[in-house]
Amino acid sequence: MPGTTIPETPRHIPPPPTKENLDFADLAIIDLAKFDTPEGKAQLVQDVRNAMSTIGFFYVINHGYTQEQTRRIFDIAEVPFNVTDEEKQKYVGKMKENGSYQGYKPRQYWHIDAGIRDQIEHYNIHTDVHAKEHPEALRPFLPEIDAFARHNHFRVLLPLMRYRNKKDSMKN
Repeated sequence: MPGTTIPETPRHIPPPPTKENLDFADLAIIDLAKFDTPEGKAQLVQDVRNAMSTIGFFYVINHGYTQEQTRRIFDIAEVPFNVTDEEKQKYVGKMKENGSYQGYKPRQYWHIDAGIRDQIEHYNIHTDVHAKEHPEALRPFLPEIDAFARHNHFRVLLPLMRYRNKKDSMKN
């Protein structure tokens, strides 16, 4: 039986840190290694609760993906942005029409204030990566994206939520 061929993609090169003096929000780091002890689990619940109530998101470490797997996902994350504007337009999300953030969110989509528009471009994929069609360039990577989404759902999100809900129900 032949082995699976992994499609190649250019290496993601992170931009250098800015030299500007900007007021950045601190990024909460959630360490899943804390799941190893009861005290760590309790601290983890507090860390997640604090991150979500004060910042709105967090970065997870010790999540079970190797450094190479993580690097590969960052590489794949570049793929949807290396297609033509015409291709991107085919997959623009319908945020304003139906609230779906799946697909492209082009730059300057949202009006911020006084004529200023956002400069963020992103591509969102549903947890079920096959729920919608994707740009041709991204399709060979769907098995890896699916594995990443499942890993995050079952090995990161659900354990955090199960433990949190268990702790909350014990308080009531």
